[in-house]
Amino acid sequence: MTEALFFPGLIPTPYSRIRPFVENSEHAIRRFATADDVLGYHLADAYRTADIYDWEVFEAGFMAVSLALADWASEERGVHAGVCGGQSFGAFMAAVWAGALSYPEALQLVRRSVPVEDGYFASLDEPVGCHFFHKLPYDTVTKLVEEVHARGEWAEICVVLDEEVHAVSASQRTLTEFTRRVKEEGGIAFYTMNRAEHCTAVAGLRTRLHDEVYGAFPWKQARIPVVSDVDGRLLTEGEDIKQDLLDGWTTPVHWETILRGLHTAGAARVWIPGPRNMFARITNKSFPTELITPKMALAPGGAG
Repeated sequence: MTEALFFPGLIPTPYSRIRPFVENSEHAIRRFATADDVLGYHLADAYRTADIYDWEVFEAGFMAVSLALADWASEERGVHAGVCGGQSFGAFMAAVWAGALSYPEALQLVRRSVPVEDGYFASLDEPVGCHFFHKLPYDTVTKLVEEVHARGEWAEICVVLDEEVHAVSASQRTLTEFTRRVKEEGGIAFYTMNRAEHCTAVAGLRTRLHDEVYGAFPWKQARIPVVSDVDGRLLTEGEDIKQDLLDGWTTPVHWETILRGLHTAGAARVWIPGPRNMFARITNKSFPTELITPKMALAPGGAG
């Protein structure tokens, strides 16, 4: 049996919620300083004024905060995971923590990927998006997607975090009506991204990222296994981790897949670092779960 470190996916978080940690935690200060050097600007300042769709800033900032919290848990709480994983963008932090990519390499990967992603979505005939919502069961979500298909429009369920938390990718035009139907059925919206993800419709983007970005980085043997959020396998080869991150663009995220991988790894407890996340109640159904939060790291005696 082993402990697992699991990095949740990116949920836009206002700078005000992470400011005390970013400015006062020695672990956060170190991670943000490295990001400043790699990116060539002051990441915290950029984060403070960033728009919700400033992907490079939000992704780099989320990565810095999440890894700093994992640093704190390792150094101050003695959390030494024998396996790690991540959901969606969290899988990149898992790759860093496992040693398949260095932290500066991951920041450079973000920097080089975002223009390719933005260019791809701007080139589409119609704007697409991904709508996150909760408080609806899977059967209801399936019914709403079938309504879209019945109108001859495209939509895919791309995230299933538990029986009530989902995301659907579709055209922005389709999502306008879909969001209205979600509310009619009693669902509550989180937010809508200006891009589709975890769906077959973005296969062209996966190809471009493979050809133009990912091959430029040295993917190394991982020091601990990484749980795939694509198929639940335990990955250690650098090439496998690279392909898995790419496959994440075109494969729906399903929490049961991740749980299967954690069970295969023999996880006895799951630690989840992040500025905000919805994962504790999900993993608690299968594993004892501990959150690693900025507030915890700054608490008296926390040595953050």
